[in-house]
Amino acid sequence: MSLTPIAFLYGIPILVVMAAIVVAIVLVVMRLARNPARQAQAPATPVAPVTPMAATGELQWNAHVRRDGHLDAFSGFGTLTLANGVLTFVPDDAPDAGWAYPAVSFGIRVNFVLANSDLMVDSAGTGRLQVTVSHEHINRMSRNNVKTLRERDTSREFIQAMRAAGATILS
Repeated sequence: MSLTPIAFLYGIPILVVMAAIVVAIVLVVMRLARNPARQAQAPATPVAPVTPMAATGELQWNAHVRRDGHLDAFSGFGTLTLANGVLTFVPDDAPDAGWAYPAVSFGIRVNFVLANSDLMVDSAGTGRLQVTVSHEHINRMSRNNVKTLRERDTSREFIQAMRAAGATILS
């Protein structure tokens, strides 16, 4: 028996493991770029008007809101609105099933790098929620990595707006 078949049999698993390591590194780098906690935070300043409603004291984001532990990728899409110190969520598919609670009742934390959502939002009224916010339409069927990178700025804006409204930012 020659060494060539044996080398080939040992070489394939090594190549598969190396490819998995490269893919994991790429995913971590993409999530680090998306994670607002890893970015340098500017000093607390007023949130710049980004949406047309910002001039009236109302900020609005497209959102994907999921209960902690629920991985249903096709539900929980809607609109988050922060106005007069109250955070309101209105689902796209069932507008009457939304909720509204004072911003001061929320605790917000930036999720781990590999989490499915950028933020963890927690309050007595809503429980623990996994939230992704964007000023653009949030894709439901597929991911857009370029858009995902832009969402880090939107998450930072959401955190600053909630901090200004009295929410607790958790570390």
